[in-house]
Amino acid sequence: MDSLTQIVLGAACGEAVAGRKLGNRAMLWGAIGGTIPDLDVMAEFFCSRMDAMAFHRGFMHSFLFAAIAPWILAQLTLWFYSQGVYRLRGYKLIAMLIWLIFFLGAAAGINFIPVVLNGQISWYIFTPTLLLGAWFTWKLWKDYWRRDLSMVQAPYLTWVALFFTSIFTHPILDCFTNFGTQVFQPFSDYRVQWTTVSVVDPLFTVPFAIFIYLASRFHRAERARLYLTWIGILWGCGYLGYTYWNKQQANTLFEKGLQAQNIQYQRYMTGPTIFNNVVWYGVAEGDTAYYFGQSGFNDCKPGFNKISALPKRHELLNHIPKDDKAYRFLRWFSNGYYDVQQYNGDTLQVNDLRFGLTGDTLEGNNYVFPFLLFKNETGAWDIYQHNRSPQDPDRFRRSFGELWERAYGASCHE
Repeated sequence: MDSLTQIVLGAACGEAVAGRKLGNRAMLWGAIGGTIPDLDVMAEFFCSRMDAMAFHRGFMHSFLFAAIAPWILAQLTLWFYSQGVYRLRGYKLIAMLIWLIFFLGAAAGINFIPVVLNGQISWYIFTPTLLLGAWFTWKLWKDYWRRDLSMVQAPYLTWVALFFTSIFTHPILDCFTNFGTQVFQPFSDYRVQWTTVSVVDPLFTVPFAIFIYLASRFHRAERARLYLTWIGILWGCGYLGYTYWNKQQANTLFEKGLQAQNIQYQRYMTGPTIFNNVVWYGVAEGDTAYYFGQSGFNDCKPGFNKISALPKRHELLNHIPKDDKAYRFLRWFSNGYYDVQQYNGDTLQVNDLRFGLTGDTLEGNNYVFPFLLFKNETGAWDIYQHNRSPQDPDRFRRSFGELWERAYGASCHE
């Protein structure tokens, strides 16, 4: 899921394991541990886009990494405190800058979603993140830069447990989304994707974050701190259970919708639309086309009443060798759920259908996750993730507004 959610989950894990010994530092180091797997995005600075996308949610999200990294990180943390590094002004300045840069990165990631979908920043998202950034900067200056930090004493195994829980839960949570997580690396590149929760779901994150923040306001020895932390954790677990139940309901509705329209299919998948768990989409694979539809539990007549055919056009890729690296990547990354379009000249557009469309039908090339497949300067086939502004911004805004109303409003959509 998004970086903010992983920070909240990591902080909760840190508090649950070591809160009574470390106080708010347990939350801080838990948040760091919960962030570490996502540092694999740095691979983009050192390798090709294709390799970076393959590496993301790869080894650093694996069970093996979660088993090894905590022992190393615990040793480094003990050295860090035993040498008094955490009290040096130079270190504190660097640490503040790193945290601010990280916050900017997380805020940019959250604000990038409406840019991808709508071609412009959403002030409903940008304004709260700006205010949160101002508050975060003030807290760093007041409670970190100006404070003479106290001694930290915790045994080695406590640090190991803290880092293990915060790192291990990160890929587990990611498995609930539709992106896929390679938890068995380096032994297998199989990507686990249960697709029960959106990559950004405020109803999961915001209450969880509020409980953890409230817990941080109590002294480490007070029981209220522990109770609030576990309420937050139970909220997260309960919400994931709720999303699993919703998926079973969506599966049933999609199967009925396909049957009602006499659509023959080989396999299908369902997933929640962005920012909610109420409106779901379904994609079914037939012989020559995929079939896409949306259904909201708050619709007047819940069900996949409108299902659109998306021609596969896989024959457009026949001239590309099956073992070509870019071709193999696209088949693997999309789990075989992709259609193809002519784009420009020899360049093709390959659309990952696991992420669906911005509306309940195909209008104006409104794919959420398209790639361009082209020949680079060396003559080899290469890819580029091609998110662009919609051809009809007004139609897109209407589609997104309809989605919002279906998820959180009282509109009747049939």
